[in-house]
Amino acid sequence: MKHKLQKPGSKVVPFTGEFYPVTDPEPMPAANNIAAHLVIIVAALVAGLSMGAISTYQSADQLQLRQMKANSQQLEKVKNQVCR
Repeated sequence: MKHKLQKPGSKVVPFTGEFYPVTDPEPMPAANNIAAHLVIIVAALVAGLSMGAISTYQSADQLQLRQMKANSQQLEKVKNQVCR
């Protein structure tokens, strides 16, 4: 049985005793990082806009304005029924 000397930076294949070089894993491309950050930024922007829209819709001024519009429409209906 022949014994081969192991080179630095290589590993032994089980059962065969052959050497193979160890390769470093490839780094992730920067484009994927940028895309991931962009998605997070867009999601945060959408969440902020939606929270702003909800708080505006539920504000006291908007509630009063909607109530006044409903009262005005009801008054128009009564006015049309009375004036006929």
